[in-house]
Amino acid sequence: MLFAENKRHRSSKVTQWVTTTQLLEDLKTTRDESAWTEFCSHFQPVVIQFARKLGLSNVEAEDAAQEAMATFFKAFREGKYDPDKGRLSNWLFGIAKRVILNLRGRQPLEQLIADKATGTSFWDMVQDDKTLGRTWELEWQQMVLKRCMEQVRREFDPKVFGAFRHYAIDQFTVEEVCQRFDMSRNAVYIAKSRVLSRLRELRQRFE
Repeated sequence: MLFAENKRHRSSKVTQWVTTTQLLEDLKTTRDESAWTEFCSHFQPVVIQFARKLGLSNVEAEDAAQEAMATFFKAFREGKYDPDKGRLSNWLFGIAKRVILNLRGRQPLEQLIADKATGTSFWDMVQDDKTLGRTWELEWQQMVLKRCMEQVRREFDPKVFGAFRHYAIDQFTVEEVCQRFDMSRNAVYIAKSRVLSRLRELRQRFE
């Protein structure tokens, strides 16, 4: 285990709000295995989904994510990550991209061919960095939104959050939301505004 030394008990932050800065600080200052577990719980799924979007199987995507996390951890412990030079997202993207390229490069040619008539592989069609970057950013933003949504669900009254979700996300009409939650139209609008404002704030803090 990467954090085998001085293992100590602490409450799990998986159900609490943390920023990328806090996660990195935990990795830097503690030998507690839970710091690494928590970091992976946030970012390893992003790498897995990214790898799947680029044509890897589920098993290959999980292998790629594990290798990417290990590569990140080694480089981080060696002090190679400088937050002043770029977002954590960009650094992880670079690592994940290299790992996936290397993994696909070890596959037999027939596994890379998507179009038997033209000999064009899916990888050939998404090789450019802009396309890869957009794919990665989409997965990253989905992860951030999920974390932010989990946090506002904990912070707000269930009635307020429910009204927001039904109206802003599930796209129920305001009349339907009013009836479902026994709220006035104005209360529904206020619920939407409050939750959206908090989501924007959390997103900024997380990054």
